[in-house]
Amino acid sequence: MMKTRFVLSIGAIAAITAGCANNPLGGSTAQSAAAKDYEELSGTWQLTRGVVNGRAVPASEVRRTIVITDRNTFRFPKASGVGTHPAGTFTVNPNTSPKQVDSVGPGGPHAGQVTQGIYEILGANQYRACWSPPGAPRPTGFESPPGSHRVLQYWKKIGPVPSH
Repeated sequence: MMKTRFVLSIGAIAAITAGCANNPLGGSTAQSAAAKDYEELSGTWQLTRGVVNGRAVPASEVRRTIVITDRNTFRFPKASGVGTHPAGTFTVNPNTSPKQVDSVGPGGPHAGQVTQGIYEILGANQYRACWSPPGAPRPTGFESPPGSHRVLQYWKKIGPVPSH
């Protein structure tokens, strides 16, 4: 159960981080694309489906997994039950196919290591992401077959970024 939470948190961090950019301000096309994705992906998100290493995430874990993204940061509310550090940073590259995201958490067993992922915005309030474990090559498709140790996630926006 704790391992599933850890893997989910890594994936959630990476997935949500897809919504952020190194520098969302600026006039270049790359910055504009990143700023657009940042805007669409900022908010409070509920996991709706997850697959870890080829196995579906239990419904009880899915219901508890919520992440909040704001600019290039993410955090898990205390009630989400995430087993790693509750916050971190991320960057996106929306100019690749599939779009790429990198996430770093300052705590936990993989503190400071980059988690590489991909993401796709599926509509105004939904997106999916796929993450490799830290140190592994970035996924090229949205799949988590047995033995891959990848995390595949589907997210639904349930609200804005809460005020502090």
